[in-house]
Amino acid sequence: MSTNKARDDIVSFFENLKDRRFADADKAIKSIRDKRFGDTEFQDGYTKALEGILVSIRTGDDRDFLNRAPFDAKNMKRYKKGFRDYVKGDVHSQFDVGYFMAWSDFVQYRLDTEKAS
Repeated sequence: MSTNKARDDIVSFFENLKDRRFADADKAIKSIRDKRFGDTEFQDGYTKALEGILVSIRTGDDRDFLNRAPFDAKNMKRYKKGFRDYVKGDVHSQFDVGYFMAWSDFVQYRLDTEKAS
């Protein structure tokens, strides 16, 4: 769904999160917002999810999903399937589709980087 330039910024965002470079991750979100991919509602949902992921990781609040859920490979695959299944449904707004697609992309990035290390 994203253009190559948007995809590069999205990967940069995930890399910056992984390395806990939060200011750079915030800059990547701003750059993503400037790109056009999907429709406006989809893009708003996608960037809103990225903002939430950033805040969750930055604060470390153990009430947040990211900070309390087990992120082993088995569970990450289950989360990704859940997010993708939600996206495939026909009754969701484009905002919701973008939101859950961002979560799915984030989990896929985590899976890919776990395999590489």
